[in-house]
Amino acid sequence: MGVSAGSTLLDKNVERLLSEPWGAALAGVQYNKEVLGSLCEQFSRLEPQARRGALQGTLFMRKGQRDSLKEEVRTLVDLATNDKDQWVSLIARALGGLRERFDLQQLQQDVPAVADAVASIRDKIQVDGTPDNYRPMEEMYLSPRLLAAAGGPLCEAPPPTP
Repeated sequence: MGVSAGSTLLDKNVERLLSEPWGAALAGVQYNKEVLGSLCEQFSRLEPQARRGALQGTLFMRKGQRDSLKEEVRTLVDLATNDKDQWVSLIARALGGLRERFDLQQLQQDVPAVADAVASIRDKIQVDGTPDNYRPMEEMYLSPRLLAAAGGPLCEAPPPTP
């Protein structure tokens, strides 16, 4: 997985992978003590998207990995908790183990990006209608009423089976 031989510098391919959509899933299954150690050493120099990916990669670790790398993951999460990027900090807080009830209002106060995202979602719902409009697309295909409400084509019922 991209740790340079004889060095703790991360391979540029690893940083690029962590920045890509679903790259964290590919990287996380490859995490070991050496990779997590390098991620911790280089964490502050990584781009924000790669830092987010490094944290998200821990979600894709196999159970055996997770069990044997608890300390290394804890170190990575601790490094990220007060990161200057609000989303990195948010992911680290979530990974830090919310042992109590999740308080969205407090999170909105602590992380302005969360407050902006929640406000945007609320505004969109106010403009576009009720949460009924925000159902999974798959449900619309299964519900003629929702499909018609969304302006989709009317479906004919299949003929009854004898």
